[in-house]
Amino acid sequence: MLVLGSLQFGFTPSSTPPKQRLAKVFSAPTDDVLRCPVDGSALVSERTVVGSQVVRRLRTSAREYPVNEVYVDLLATSGRTSPLTVDDLVGELRDAWESRTQTQMFRTPWLAFVYERGWRQQFRAAGFPGIDAEFAEVNEFFAPAAGGVVVDMSCGSGLMTRRLARSKAYGRLLAVDYSESMLAETRRRCEQEKTPTDALTLCRADVAQLPLADASIDAMHAGAALHSWPRLEMGLAEIRRVLKPGGRFFATTFVQGAYGVRAPGMMTGGGGSFRFFDSTEELKQLMVDAGFDADGVDVRIEGRGCAIVKCVVPAAADISEVDAEAEAEVVAEARLL
Repeated sequence: MLVLGSLQFGFTPSSTPPKQRLAKVFSAPTDDVLRCPVDGSALVSERTVVGSQVVRRLRTSAREYPVNEVYVDLLATSGRTSPLTVDDLVGELRDAWESRTQTQMFRTPWLAFVYERGWRQQFRAAGFPGIDAEFAEVNEFFAPAAGGVVVDMSCGSGLMTRRLARSKAYGRLLAVDYSESMLAETRRRCEQEKTPTDALTLCRADVAQLPLADASIDAMHAGAALHSWPRLEMGLAEIRRVLKPGGRFFATTFVQGAYGVRAPGMMTGGGGSFRFFDSTEELKQLMVDAGFDADGVDVRIEGRGCAIVKCVVPAAADISEVDAEAEAEVVAEARLL
């Protein structure tokens, strides 16, 4: 089941003229959270009847994004309405090669199949606490986001998504991944386990170009993911952008020595490797550089090489206090001139 949050495909009796009422059946109001990943403009839900099939899409005045039976595709390139040029093709091939391990490998049906059949379990050797223990910590950390909008970024096969959905603690849950195969596996497992999906939206997107409105998300989870993001710094800045005041970010990733040896070639990542981080200090600085307040960032190591990152965005009242203090300092300096 695919749910597009506040986007409703329906018909409500009213005094509106018949032609306008009919048009509203095929064009729904804009979504409060989802946005065009290219320019941030609002998206309108639209559907077209072609024979016996209904084609759904989200559109702006310049772009159209497809919606299939599994997910809404809000990858920037998916909204292209003009023909693919040679330069476009060369660029996509180059990007695919440069992210062949970090991104493209996870798009294969094979990896989606084995992810919960051995792949994820091997992380325990590096110190990862296991999904149930991770969920317990996430659930406690996300308590202030109860009833709000939560994102499981790089959701993979839906390990955390399914637990967040079963908790029924959030008004809306977005499971986001770059991989079509992972999103299909998430849906399959949700159906198999009869996971509640009334609040769930599956979305294909790039963390470095999130299709989300500014300050629209109450909390975001990214499990075993940071080391797989080719444009990590851009992705972290995007996460900070979309979090509300008081919003929370929880992530797990690898540090050097996770499997007993240091790997110099994995210090910065790249097309053929993941990025294993050097220290808690490096991870904290990455969060600060992305716009998180240093006092709101906590990084710790579990086992040989699992880093657990927690970030809290200052609440609106805290931001106002900081602005007031800054203004007072400016006034005081001006009086001395």
